[in-house]
Amino acid sequence: EDAKAIFYSALYHSSIAPYTLSDVGGDYRGVDGQIHNDPSQNHYTSFSLWDTFRTWNPMMTLLDDKFVVEMINSMLAHYEQTGELSIWPLWGNETGSMIGYHAVSVIADAWMKGIRGFDGELALEAMIASSNTSRKGNDLYRKFGYIPANNKSESVSVLLESAYDDWCISMMANSLGNEKVAREYENRAYNYQHVFDGNTRFFRGKRGDGSWTNPFNPFEVSRDLTEATSWQYRFFVPHDIQGLVNLFGGKEPFVEALDSLFVAQSKVDGHASDITGLIGQYAHGNEPSHHMAYLYSYIGQPHKTQYWVNKLQDEMYANSPEGISGNEDCGQMSAWHIMSSLGFYPVCPGSNQYILTTPRFEDITVQLGNGKKLNIETNKSPSEAPYIKTVSMNGVELNTPFITHQQLTAGGTLFFELTDKQSNEVQNDAVLPYSLSSGSTVSVPYITNSFNQFIENCEIEMGVTTKGATIYYSLDGSQPTEKSIKYEHPFVLTNSTRLKMKAFKEGYTPSKIHSVEINQTSFLPALNHQLQNNGVHYQYFEGQFSKVADLEGQEPIKDGYLQNFSISEAQQEDHFGFKFEAYISIPEDGFYEFYTISDDGSVLWIDGKKVVDNDGGHAAIKASDIIALEKGVHQLKVNYIEDYEGNSLEIGMSVQGKPGKPIKDTMLWRK
Repeated sequence: EDAKAIFYSALYHSSIAPYTLSDVGGDYRGVDGQIHNDPSQNHYTSFSLWDTFRTWNPMMTLLDDKFVVEMINSMLAHYEQTGELSIWPLWGNETGSMIGYHAVSVIADAWMKGIRGFDGELALEAMIASSNTSRKGNDLYRKFGYIPANNKSESVSVLLESAYDDWCISMMANSLGNEKVAREYENRAYNYQHVFDGNTRFFRGKRGDGSWTNPFNPFEVSRDLTEATSWQYRFFVPHDIQGLVNLFGGKEPFVEALDSLFVAQSKVDGHASDITGLIGQYAHGNEPSHHMAYLYSYIGQPHKTQYWVNKLQDEMYANSPEGISGNEDCGQMSAWHIMSSLGFYPVCPGSNQYILTTPRFEDITVQLGNGKKLNIETNKSPSEAPYIKTVSMNGVELNTPFITHQQLTAGGTLFFELTDKQSNEVQNDAVLPYSLSSGSTVSVPYITNSFNQFIENCEIEMGVTTKGATIYYSLDGSQPTEKSIKYEHPFVLTNSTRLKMKAFKEGYTPSKIHSVEINQTSFLPALNHQLQNNGVHYQYFEGQFSKVADLEGQEPIKDGYLQNFSISEAQQEDHFGFKFEAYISIPEDGFYEFYTISDDGSVLWIDGKKVVDNDGGHAAIKASDIIALEKGVHQLKVNYIEDYEGNSLEIGMSVQGKPGKPIKDTMLWRK
């Protein structure tokens, strides 16, 4: 009875949003501020698309075709009023919250499933327009194939989700016969490869010079990610799991990494209220993890999918006031439970495939949106027999770990033969779910250096996760081929160099090129300044600030001295800013890491050189960088802005390679 109460509570939760925006006569206020009239259908608002494109929207394509069409037409009306599809609209306003352009996933998923009632050509036009904005660094994404982490926050998350969205556009264009657009966006869909570091086997922030952001801590709430640690975006390539397997170097290291997700230490370094419901580093309380337990079915180990989905159902949902392990997010948290309880889940909306798992109940009847009924039955109680032996649809046994949308919407009986014995049999590759990549591709080569600057010389060691692959490289900026320099052992650079690498293996598609600048630098000279009194000079401002540059030209409300970088002198909770200035004595020549942790934005300069860029509106996240400093006195400047909802600031440093700590009062000196 508890299981039924949880299930029907989830159905209720999933029915609350989105909200009807239009009135009984069809009038509604558009995002352009004008009153529009459409008596032919309802118009809706409150699309929490970053959350719901994963499960809730695909679930609706099974349950209510008419509702799906009206939601999509609401999104297309949004496009006609603004030139862009919905991101996170709320009561006639576009909040612009979260990342991606996931309305394209909703539209492509419906279209590929045969749902009509909206203009496909207009939809494709809107999808293309939404993918070509400058929002969240999308202009940089188109220019470089990735988003330089030193230019934009959330660079890794935005890139990975944009690559998936671009795959959706490719699928839509291909269905409409637009081969040129289909090819362009299919190529963009591979861009996730640009930020995979084979040395750590994680996606990482990549700077404009091709170097990785450092230091790297996969447990840290990073500026490069959205509401997540690196673990929680490690497997977000829903449209190309085979391509991701190739990056890891094959199935064995991929399985090892996926297994480690669920047994890693359940810790989070930094502040992130959204990262909840942890099993290892899998975070069920936030959406980026939701598909991960199903990935075992892409590598021939569906029994592990069944095990972990069952465990998540048991531990993350309860018949109690707290009920779920995270924010409901307009029905997404409950939709995961509903779809998983039915025994199938949409890992990749747009592929028309649902990954099979053990249903939650012995007998379920689903009233489909097309008027047909789907009966889901098992031979035993799932609580006593949690593993799948066979699955059949209308008496025909399925030989795949997935079922298609067309099979489900035809109606009839989906029958699960369950067992209490876990099968360790690995399935044949021929029956695995859809991936954009087919066959084997060499992983992107890497250098083991965690840092790309040096004073006198730098030893370069290369690697690639694909066993038996050979790396060729160039030092003159040219594109490497099999006629370029063959990497055989580490070598030493004594000058700044643009290093390009590509890996090859017979019978494999060659890797993408990895390009990085290795820069010879010098120690930033110390200032001729006498230190007399400890402290930090500050100026305090009030106003609407979205970036630290907004402080320029403003008159301070007050100024004075503090013992350290602190926002304690703020006179209100939101909408204020500070400019700080101090001096620091560096004990010896060396590379030093400086960091800021701030809510919202902060930027740190040393002797007028920007070192840390943690700008913009965001929760408390960390940004850092490394600079070569000469022994002696150096000037620190920090600008900080608080927009709304929470405020904090921490400034810290360390010698390169050692843990950073907040700068002590005794290290800071007045102007």
